[in-house]
Amino acid sequence: MSPTSPTSRRPAARLALAGALMAGAMTLPAANAAADAPPELRDPAAAAATWAAGQLTEGTHAGGDHGLTADIVLGLAASGTAGDTADRATDWLAENAADYITRGGGAGTVFAGGAAKLALVAAVEHRDPGDFGGQDLTATLLGRLQDTGRFTDAGTTGDMSNQFSQSLAVLALERTGDVPDSAVDFLASTRCADGGYPLSLRRNPDRCTSDTDSTGMAVQALLAVGSTADAEPALDWLEGRQREDGGFGYDAASAPNTNSTALAVQALAAGGREEAARRGATWLRSVQVGCAGAAADRGAVGYTEPVANGLALRATAQAIPALAGQALGEIDGASSAPDTEPIDCTPDDGSAGATTGQPGAGGAANGADADGAANGDTSDGATANGADAGATSGTTTDGATTDGAATDGTTDGGTTDGTTATGGTSDGTTGGPTTTGPTTSGATTGTTTSGTGPDGNLADTGSSSARPLMAAAALFLLAGCAAYLIARRRRRRDT
Repeated sequence: MSPTSPTSRRPAARLALAGALMAGAMTLPAANAAADAPPELRDPAAAAATWAAGQLTEGTHAGGDHGLTADIVLGLAASGTAGDTADRATDWLAENAADYITRGGGAGTVFAGGAAKLALVAAVEHRDPGDFGGQDLTATLLGRLQDTGRFTDAGTTGDMSNQFSQSLAVLALERTGDVPDSAVDFLASTRCADGGYPLSLRRNPDRCTSDTDSTGMAVQALLAVGSTADAEPALDWLEGRQREDGGFGYDAASAPNTNSTALAVQALAAGGREEAARRGATWLRSVQVGCAGAAADRGAVGYTEPVANGLALRATAQAIPALAGQALGEIDGASSAPDTEPIDCTPDDGSAGATTGQPGAGGAANGADADGAANGDTSDGATANGADAGATSGTTTDGATTDGAATDGTTDGGTTDGTTATGGTSDGTTGGPTTTGPTTSGATTGTTTSGTGPDGNLADTGSSSARPLMAAAALFLLAGCAAYLIARRRRRRDT
């Protein structure tokens, strides 16, 4: 039996040791991940407002989408920043008010949800709802009030009004002191037996299906007019639907998303359910692109993950008031600072960092396409043909849906081939992720499926600088082990 020669033993041993030492050294950043992590956004609501303001086409509108532009104005006002941008966007809404109210239907056509949202924006921005772009929004809404207390649409396409239409009308008219008692009573009467509120306003107790979005809107409207007793059961319902991670899905079967969570957080905060609201806001921050993301994407709030894709602009617009802790009935743009707030990512220790200002105003309006359609949710209220269903493909938070047909209880939107997907549109066309279609004026169509931001940068805050190092360490360790095994086999052959 001959001894193993030192020359056959040492290279393998050294390589194995080097691999082990490299593995230990390269996993040190993981142990110190908390210390090396980028700083948190100092003001999530203001950061979201800065990003959203930078997505506006020509600094005035979201790719021609009235409902999304109105959502952004409300968000900017809630953040207390970007007052000048909000003024310009409000001017654009006033100039195009007639188109939004009629949806291109001409004289006699009234889209109640659109009129209500514009009236709310006018009040928040201290404009006159009685003369907004030449439109008397207050009179228009009151003219669509039925004897039952319900606000309805008028036009050849039929009545597409729903819970969003009703809630927005109550919120808007409360601002001017013109809200009729019958409208509030009707809203309260639509509550389902389980305590939540449905999207559809048809009177059919057997098909009264509560959902998070409609309940969040109804609660905010009821609390704004002081109907606390009617809101309490719905607040209990919302708390019962909150997931362990703090988020909310549209219904019990759907995953948490930003639009549903934001509306729930606003309602819970207004109703004094502070712990539930805090947990929901924490979930919203978890899907916000932070300082670890690409500079151009920082502040954006993704729909289900921290990615600034085509769903992010609408999600961000609706998340801002929730991040600011303000319900729709509380937002006031009077004291907003004129400019956006730079996104400060300077580490707390004062070392070199990055500060991101407002992106160029002429860039892509994420989620808005060339004709004004956008993916995601809006909030001005209509279901196609007034069909009942707790759920329809292509619903929007201005209530518009594509077909009004009852489907699977979700209003998360639809794709262009009719399958359900995340996000709806503000003009009644199907939304959902898509990568096709032309773009004009810097507006994007649909969503990107690769997770890239508006400038093509990947906004993935879930990655860590320690991961590549750990992977390299693992390779070195495997190499060392392999060399060690080879050396042992040689020893056996030598003996």
